This record gives sequence, structure tokens and C-alpha cells, in this order.
Amino acid sequence: CRLSEELAAFGCQVENLPAGELKGCGRRIRFEAPSGHRFELFAEKEQTGKWGVSEVNPEAWPRGLKGMKATRFDHCLLYGVALPETLRLFTEVLGFSLAEQVLDDTGKRVAQFLTVGMKAHDVAFIQHPEKGRFHHASFFLESWEDVLRAADLISMSNTSLDIGPTRHGLTHGKTIYFFDPSGNRNEVFCCGDYHYPDHPPVTWTADQLGKAIFYHDRQLNERFLTALT
Repeated sequence: CRLSEELAAFGCQVENLPAGELKGCGRRIRFEAPSGHRFELFAEKEQTGKWGVSEVNPEAWPRGLKGMKATRFDHCLLYGVALPETLRLFTEVLGFSLAEQVLDDTGKRVAQFLTVGMKAHDVAFIQHPEKGRFHHASFFLESWEDVLRAADLISMSNTSLDIGPTRHGLTHGKTIYFFDPSGNRNEVFCCGDYHYPDHPPVTWTADQLGKAIFYHDRQLNERFLTALT
């Protein structure tokens, strides 16, 4: 109720969704951020286990894993409008911190990486003239070796490779990107920086954007910047 009131006071249209309307999920509230993206918040969710191991005397890892073996959803990158208002919403109402940013040559923020804990980021926004665009969803792997194995699987299955394996300058995560059959971009990702709420945001300048995105080859990739869904 408190968040519903604070979101409404911020100027968001809030929709209440009853428990059970989404299978296994309690009551949700849905709102649209100034960037044009819709988000849902909930407090109760059916628990289905800890990624395949027991909650009592758990083994080191689950047997029988296949594929890239992602352990959890990590973050998403979104393109949209109104970055300053979106930053205010996420920091002042939802409790996120600004962990990293990109500034253009006038000092305007054109990218913002937000975290609600100690991760490098949970959600990031890039300035774009259209509302509500999607760049990628990212899934967490345990190690660089796992990212390299994911690259092998992408080739073995003839999956559409976008770019990588490589390292980002932003967040310093190690990464590979690929497209699923629906045309959406996905990432598997390991390592990355940590953030404490009292840390100042890490800043990259636009003249170093190539290195910020692809730390090794330091070159911008047009498809990576413009292929959105």
C-alpha cells in the first residue's frame, strides 16, 4: 500500500492486480516508468526451490544440468525517454542507487546503471527517442569458463551470435550476447563490480564509449547499439 501511494504521488498510474491472476504470485501493482517501460511489484511468490538443490543439507550443485546452466536472472537493459525522471523514480521511491553512468560531452547523463543491492546493476536505462524499448535480458553464470562454454554452445546449436565473448568496461562484467528465436537479445554474464550505497557512481565519458561497452576491442558496434525490440 505504501509503495502504491508513493508511486501515485510521483505521478505514475498504478494498477492493482489480484493474487492468483499470475500463477503462483501474490497481489501485484503495475506502473509505467517515465521511460515508457511497465513494471510490476509483488511481495509474495510461490517458492519452487533453490535452483535445483535441497534447502536442507544442499549439495554443491544440482545434477543433470544442461545448456548454459544459468543460475538466475541478473539484470536487464532498457532504452527509453526521460532518464532524469526515471532516475528520480527508482532512487527516491523504489530505493535503488546509481552505480554507474555515461555522460555526453555536455555533461548530460545518457546511460544509467541502477542497483537495489550490491550488484553492479539490476536495471539500466539508455537515452533513446522512443519509449519503452528493450535491449537485452541477462542471466548469471558462475565463471569466465562458463561464458566460454556458452560461446561453444551458441556455435554448436547455430544460435544467432550478437557479440562476444568479451569484457565490458561498464560494470567490468564478462559477457556474450546472442539472439533467441523470437528476436530478443539475451546475455550470459559473470563477475562484475560490486556497489555500496555510499559509493559515488562510476562515470564514463562518451568519448570513451567504445571502451566502456567493449573493453578489449574498444570499438562501437552499430547493431549492438541499435537492434532493439
